[in-house]
Amino acid sequence: MALSTSTLLHYHRALALSFSQQWAQREAWRVAGQRLIGHEVAGWVSRLQQKSGPSGCILLQADVTGPWQRRATLTRLRC
Repeated sequence: MALSTSTLLHYHRALALSFSQQWAQREAWRVAGQRLIGHEVAGWVSRLQQKSGPSGCILLQADVTGPWQRRATLTRLRC
């Protein structure tokens, strides 16, 4: 019985850790999307690059790093 309980508690801890890491990564994608539209989010380090693209379009790239060392990069072509 003790072994089963210990195993279930370990499994629960692993699931909780995985969930929090997934949440942090989704938050990084959300912040990168906000940066692409011109909003900066407090507590995040972000960089927005603009390059010329095809047919006179502009290629925007947002790189963000968050408080949990989560990173995300989004790219958008604006014509």
